Formats: sequence, C-alpha cells, structure tokens
Amino acid sequence: MNTNILDYAKFYKDSSFDEIAFNQMDALVYSILVYLPVHNIANGSKISELYNKIDFDILKGAVGPIAVELLPIIEHSKRFKDVKIYEFDKREDDEVQFGAVTFRSTDNTFIAFEGTNASVIGWVENFMLTSEYPTKTQKLAIEYIENSIKDEDVKILVGGHSKGGNLAMVAAMECTDSIFDRIEKVYNFDGPGFRTQEMQSEKFKRMNLKTVNILPEGSLVGILMLNQNYHFIEADGVGFKQHYPTSWKVFGEFFKEGKQNKSSMQIQTSLDKSVEELKEEDVKKILALFAEFFLKNNITNTSDIKKIKFEEFRSLLRDFKGVDENTKKLFFEIVRVLINPENNKDE
Repeated sequence: MNTNILDYAKFYKDSSFDEIAFNQMDALVYSILVYLPVHNIANGSKISELYNKIDFDILKGAVGPIAVELLPIIEHSKRFKDVKIYEFDKREDDEVQFGAVTFRSTDNTFIAFEGTNASVIGWVENFMLTSEYPTKTQKLAIEYIENSIKDEDVKILVGGHSKGGNLAMVAAMECTDSIFDRIEKVYNFDGPGFRTQEMQSEKFKRMNLKTVNILPEGSLVGILMLNQNYHFIEADGVGFKQHYPTSWKVFGEFFKEGKQNKSSMQIQTSLDKSVEELKEEDVKKILALFAEFFLKNNITNTSDIKKIKFEEFRSLLRDFKGVDENTKKLFFEIVRVLINPENNKDE
C-alpha cells in the first residue's frame, strides 16, 4: 500500500515531539500549511484555530486544497494543535506572489515559505530566477526571516515547497550570521536552484551544508536551475503531477528512496546547458513578451495557460526577434512542460 504525507499526519498525530522527534515529514506539513489562504490571524494563534480563518473564496492552485485536507487531520492532534503561528504573510499583485508563516513550538521555530500558486505572476517569478538575483520575492523572503526571528529562537528550521524551497535557501544564504548560526536545517521540497554565480558563492556553500533537497524521481521543477546534493524519492503520477506532495511515497517517518527517472534526467541536462549560456537581456525581452501575450489573452492563472494551444506558444517563441537561440530553447522547454506535463513520461 502506498502512503503519503496525509497518512503520516493521521498515524503520528497523537505522538508528541518528545515521543517522535521533529523530522522531514513535519517540515513538509508546515511547508504545505503555508499555502492556506489565511489572512488577519492574530500572532500567537494556534494551529487548532486555523480552520476558521481560511478564506475558501480565494483558494486556488493544487497545493492549497491539499493544505485544506491536511488541516482537519492535525488541528486537534496532540502533535500539532498547540503549535503557535506568527507573521502569516500573504501578498499577490502584478509583481510578486509571496507567502510565509512562522511556526513556534517548544521544540523549534520553523519558517515556511509558500511556493508558486496558480497565478501567472508566480510562474513569471520562476523565470526571473534565470536572470536576476535577488528577485523581488527573494528580497521579501530575506526581509521576512530578519523581521520574524527573535533572540529567543534558539533552534531554527527553514523550508518550503516549489518556489518556497528556493526562498528558504535564499533566506538562509542572505540572513545575518546571528540568525544563520542558529539555523539547523533548510528543507527544499522540489524547489528550483540558482544561477552559476550564486551557486559558486561562499554563502551558497555554507547554506548547502545545512540543506536537505527532496525531489520526486520525475522532478520537473526541482531540476530547474543549478543545485547540489539532490535526494530523489519515489512518487506516483506522471510528469508535473509528481510535483505535488501527496504524490510522494512515505514509509513511517521517511520518504521512500527513489532514483531520478530518464525523462527528468534528460530535461535537466538540456536545461542546465541552456541556463549556463543565458543572456540576461534576452531573458528580460522574453518575459516582457510573455507578459504582453498573457495580457492580450486574459491569462491570469496557470489553468488559463492550458487553454492556449501549444502551437500559439510555439509561434510566440519563434517570433522573438534578436533573442539568443539557447534562451528560446530554455523557455520553449519550460512552457512545454507546463502545458503538456503528461507527455513527459519515463521510458
């Protein structure tokens, strides 16, 4: 029988952190809860109070509903009910899509960053990682950790799923030494990496020693950009469906060990070479053209993207004038993955 993070929550909900120590599954629980559309919740509120604060009218994306499914399992559990919530921050406009929350228990302080939701701006931000550092959202993550951590936070953990994993790594890279020294682990759940210049920095190297990179065997997001020390796990589903945490196979307190599949490996090899040769000005040209295309076609979220015929995107990319061919190839591959994830099957 295949079990996932929801099964973990059900099985261990009445085991305290003293009985079963905090582990990577708990880190994933927090990294899912940050997707909840929660606003105006008082600092110091408990997880047991979260459900009544959810704004179901703005629930969107694929992970938000998973968070809603997870919460009733744990909200009154011995393990999670008394965990306190601070600084639940949600922002989304024409330039950024950002979410973060701080969970405090007697065991540790965990900062979780939200990944990309269904908004187009969230995916545009992912593209920006190829040409800019820090991006506007990464700057928000750095400000968040600096403003949220207190002197009494002795054991700090940081994590996130998808883009949230990248934000967790950036926050750990760029925070002050007084905070970094107290960070015990950084959990990156299938989040994209960095450009060459960031990955070769001393800040990355010291952060990397504390980072756990969890990727499904058919990863299409965690392999974007450059990173190190990948830990592949077994997952259900095909293509992009493997990106969602409920597809990841669990045994007790651990993920089932996996091996990167052929499709993911081929895409990673292709993308890594393209990223190495990217020109910043070309990326900015393409992002501007994408923004114009999305506005013209009234595309505001990723479900709208899937309504656009792939040939229309192919034509758009073909018509880019004065843009390096490697840059075109990179964006072509990313759009293909987003529109036709089912076609990315392992052989």
